[in-house]
Amino acid sequence: MIRDTTSPAPVLRVEDLQVTFDLPDGPLKAVDGVSFDLAPGQILGIVGESGSGKSVTSKALMRMLRHPGRVAGGRIELHGRDVLALGEKDMLDVRGKEIAMIFQDPQAALNPVMRIKDQITEAMRIHGVERDAAARRAIELLEKVGIPNPEEAAEKFPHQFSGGMRQRVVIAIALANDPAVLIADEPTTALDVTIQAQILDLLRRLRDDLGIAIVFITHDMGVVAELCDDVVVMYKGGIVERGPVRQVLRSPREPYTIGLMSAIPKMDSPLRNDQPTAKAAPVLELQGLRVNVNTQRRSLFRAPAPFYAVDGVSLHVAAGETLALVGESGCGKSTLSRTIVGINRPAEGKILVHGKDIAHIDAEEERAVTRAVQYVFQDPYSSLNPRRTAGQSLEEALSIAGVPRRDIRARSIELLNRVSLGPEHFDRYPWAFSGGQRQRIGIARALASDPQLLILDEPVSALDVSIQAQILDLLRELQDEYGLAYLFISHDLAVVREISHRVAVMRKGKIVETGTTAEVYGDPQHEYTRTLLAATPDLDKAMA
Repeated sequence: MIRDTTSPAPVLRVEDLQVTFDLPDGPLKAVDGVSFDLAPGQILGIVGESGSGKSVTSKALMRMLRHPGRVAGGRIELHGRDVLALGEKDMLDVRGKEIAMIFQDPQAALNPVMRIKDQITEAMRIHGVERDAAARRAIELLEKVGIPNPEEAAEKFPHQFSGGMRQRVVIAIALANDPAVLIADEPTTALDVTIQAQILDLLRRLRDDLGIAIVFITHDMGVVAELCDDVVVMYKGGIVERGPVRQVLRSPREPYTIGLMSAIPKMDSPLRNDQPTAKAAPVLELQGLRVNVNTQRRSLFRAPAPFYAVDGVSLHVAAGETLALVGESGCGKSTLSRTIVGINRPAEGKILVHGKDIAHIDAEEERAVTRAVQYVFQDPYSSLNPRRTAGQSLEEALSIAGVPRRDIRARSIELLNRVSLGPEHFDRYPWAFSGGQRQRIGIARALASDPQLLILDEPVSALDVSIQAQILDLLRELQDEYGLAYLFISHDLAVVREISHRVAVMRKGKIVETGTTAEVYGDPQHEYTRTLLAATPDLDKAMA
């Protein structure tokens, strides 16, 4: 629903905001002349790629910039008062009470050793709320954000909640002091589509019921189309386009916005028209795989009851084929992938690589399997050693793969070239690369052993849409060139539609549906599959 967001008095007004980072090589302007108004009850989307200034802007609004960052100019007015002119003591009264923030990673935002109740009441006690009143308010907030059995939930710790429930707790903390403005910084990026849909519904209800104004920062245009009233598009620290959501997304004027829109995976995009040609035995085959993740020790009298995170899974991936594995967090996708590469041990069933059961192979065959199956991780930054250059990481992988020392340097540069990097990147450390470049290095490292199968665990979920499109294009090129098989794990069904030949849907440790991409998307047979597809943000439907 598009609301009338005109207001005689904006609750938040940003005028010509300038943010500079004072670096050894000179000042870097991260935000340059950003201006916008936010009315009560309005949801404003701020979109753009990593480095565009979105998150720096949000931190400036909260006066949470860290050295060497500083606001170099402009005004930030909250209820007509310039927060940049406030002392830190006065800002402590404003932050969390008049303007609050919902962070991207709820796991990092919550204290792992504090009960949920204590974390919510702490946010109120800071602002002078009496202890008993804060405790009652905490229960009310947990109920408001849709957490079942709030009295019981209040006594739990963060690790006892799912990702979606943790994000609801973070929202409850942000709401604790009835702020007029919520800043939501990528609050659904790490969530599955069904949980994401629940969080978006919750934010809409908060807007409608409480009149809260929301600044929603994201790189997901589908979410913007479904949730926001107006949108601001940022590029290199400045605003390149702004306006009502329907106007900007339907008829973008600026080349940068047009490029962003064209890079968005869509639920009605054309399916892959290439099909794997090989009819030979699968590269990977799973037969009745079960993985017990109950790590409790056996007692004197009985063994602990098993808990199968993977429960009777059978599937296969052929050479040149992409099989997508989809499902919500906790369904067993990552446990399955870790079991394939030997991190977890199966309780039952078989894992066959080129027809050989990896549970019954000798050391030489095990080395061959290790080279044949490689893993590409979700977070390219944490998967790279920060003390090693890109070249050193590739050289290490090539050495493990048995490449002669005299050939390693040349082979490393070949791998960099193959993922569209070059020799100039050889001596750079991970921090000197963008997210997309780091993921290219992760893919190059996986290619070092000439594998036949890549397990791609959410390889583009942390990337902006334009970078995501580049990585997907690269994966298709590599598959065409080398005949690679991919097990592509994702919760983004629009991305899965673009990249996969077949889809397997996983729920509670079991495969509930499998078929070609056209079959699963065009005529889903299982109710859970239909639920996943219905929960996926659809840009075209939202703009209809």
